[in-house]
Amino acid sequence: MLMWLSWMIKEEAYFESTAGVSASFGEMLLLVAMYFHSNQLSAIIDLVCSTLGMKIVIKPSSLSRMKTIFTQEIFTEQVVTAHAVRVPVTSNLSANITGFLPIHCIYQLLRSRAFTKHKVSIKDWIYTQICETTTPLHQQLIPLIDVYINSIITPASKSSPEATNKPITEQEILKVFQGHAGENFRQNQCSKITTQLLLLYYLLSYEEALLANSKTLAAMQRKPKSYSSLLMDQIPIKFLIRQAQGLQQELGGLHSALLRLLATNYPHLCIVDDWICEEEITGTDALLRRMLMTHSAKSHSPKQLQDAFLQLQSNHTQVMQILEHLTLLCASDLIPYAEVLTANMSQLLNVSVARRLLQTVNKLWMTLNTVMPRRLWVMTVNALQPSLKLARSHKYTQNDLMIDPLIVLRCDARVLRCPPLMDITLHMLNGYLLASKAYLNSYLKETADQDIKSSPSNAMAMQGQTETMEVTREELKNALLSAQDSAAVQILLEVCLPSEDKSPEQLEIEDSLLCNLREVQCLICCLLHQMFIADPNIAKLVHFQGYPCQLLPLTVAGIPSMHICLDFIPELIAQPELEKQVT
Repeated sequence: MLMWLSWMIKEEAYFESTAGVSASFGEMLLLVAMYFHSNQLSAIIDLVCSTLGMKIVIKPSSLSRMKTIFTQEIFTEQVVTAHAVRVPVTSNLSANITGFLPIHCIYQLLRSRAFTKHKVSIKDWIYTQICETTTPLHQQLIPLIDVYINSIITPASKSSPEATNKPITEQEILKVFQGHAGENFRQNQCSKITTQLLLLYYLLSYEEALLANSKTLAAMQRKPKSYSSLLMDQIPIKFLIRQAQGLQQELGGLHSALLRLLATNYPHLCIVDDWICEEEITGTDALLRRMLMTHSAKSHSPKQLQDAFLQLQSNHTQVMQILEHLTLLCASDLIPYAEVLTANMSQLLNVSVARRLLQTVNKLWMTLNTVMPRRLWVMTVNALQPSLKLARSHKYTQNDLMIDPLIVLRCDARVLRCPPLMDITLHMLNGYLLASKAYLNSYLKETADQDIKSSPSNAMAMQGQTETMEVTREELKNALLSAQDSAAVQILLEVCLPSEDKSPEQLEIEDSLLCNLREVQCLICCLLHQMFIADPNIAKLVHFQGYPCQLLPLTVAGIPSMHICLDFIPELIAQPELEKQVT
C-alpha cells in the first residue's frame, strides 16, 4: 500500500493529463493527509463518499492504521507543507471548477497553522492564486483570505509570537491596480475585476482585523505592518464597489462583505445621498441619453476642455458645449476629465459666468463623485482655495482633510454665495466630518499600546490605570468631535447672514426669495437638519453656545428637526446670563 500510494503521488501529473479534468488527484491525497493530521475523520468519510458519489458506512475507529501510514510514513506535516507550496495554482479558478483543488489543501493547512509552525512562506502562492481568479467566484476564496489574515496577525502560540505569515506587499497590490480600473475595465474584464475586488476585500479585512486585535497585539508587544494611506488613496474603492454591485450573482457574498467593511472603515463613502444619486446616474434615462450620443460628443479630449476654459472670459459657448456632451458619458469615462474640471473651478466664481454652466459642472462633479470621491474631494478643496493660498501653491492631502475637516470651509469667499459650488462644498464637508470620526476611532485603537505602557509592578493597579486612561482618551475624542461638529455648524450659520459689505441695492436683492443667499441658506439648512438628526446633542450644544437672533426665523422654518429643541428650552432659559438666554 505504501509503494502504491507513493507511486500515485509521483505519477499525479500523468493521471491528471490522461483524465482531462481540472481537479488534482495528488491534492486529494494531500487533503486526506491533512484531515488525518487534524484528526478530522468524519471529514475524510464525507470526502470519500462525495468523491465516489455513493454513501458508504465507514467506522472512524477502523481508520487508525491508515492514519499512522498517512501521518508518519507518507505525509508527515513537514512534507505536507513543503509539498503544498510547490503545488501550482489553479488557472482561471472559478466556481465552475468542481472537485478538490489545491486551494482546499492550502486552506486546511492555514487553519492548522502548519505553514507558520514549519516556517514555510505561503504568501506568494496565495497572491498568485488571487491573481488567477475569474467569475463566478469560487466559494473557498473568501474563507482562504480570512484565515490567511488571521495567520498574519495572530501568532500560532504565545510562546512564539513571531510565528506568523507574511502579508502581501504594497508593491504587489499596486501592480494589480496599475492603470486605473475605470480606464481599462473592459480589457480582460472578469479576471481583472475579480482579482481587484478580492485584494480590496483583503486590504479592508486586514485593517479591520488589525484594529480589532490592537489591544492583544500591544500586550504581546507585536505591531504587524499596517498598509499606508497612500496605498489606499490609489485604489478606486467606490468604482470597484459599483462594479461588484453589477456582478452580485457571480460574486456570491463578496459584495455584501465589502459593503459591511466599507460602512465600518469608510463611512464617508456610504452617504445615503450618494447611493440615491447613483441610482439616477445608472438608471434608464441615463442609458437612453447615451444611446442618442453623437460621435462629436465622444471626440472631446481633456486638452480641448482645458483650452476652452482658457477662453472662458470671452467665449462661454465652447465650454458649455463640451460640458453638455460630457454629461452623456458614463461615470468611468469621465475620470480622465476630472483634473481639468476641478482645476478650473476657481474661474467659475467670476460674476459673468452663466448659471447653466455652473449647474452643468455641479452635475458632472456629482457623477464623478460616484466613482472617485476621495481623489475628487482633495482636488476640489485645493482648487477652491482663496487666491492667496493658490498663489503659495499649498496643497492639502487626504490626511490633512480627515484630521481637520473645517479646511473645506476655508475656501474662496465667493464660493459661499455660489449655490452650485456651495452644494459641492457642503457635500465634501459632510463626507470629511464622517471620515474624521472614523479616522479618530481607528487612531485610538492603533495607539492602544500607549495605554499599556505603564509600570508592570502591580498587575491590578496597572489594569485599573489602563482602563482609566482608555476612558479619558475616549472622552477627549468625543469632545474633539463635538467641538468639530459645532464649529462647522456655527460657521455655516454665519454664512447664512447677509453680507455686511454690500450696497443697499445688493442687500435688497439678498432679501428676496430668488437670490443666491436664499438658495445657499436652503442648502445649509438641509445639511444642518441631517446633522441634528444624526446627533441631537449637536443641536443642544449649538443652542447653548448661542448664535445671532436674526437667524432664528430661518432655522425654525428651514430645519425641520429644530423641534427637538423643545426638550431643552427650560434649561436654556434657566441660564444665569441674560445674553445667553436671548441668543
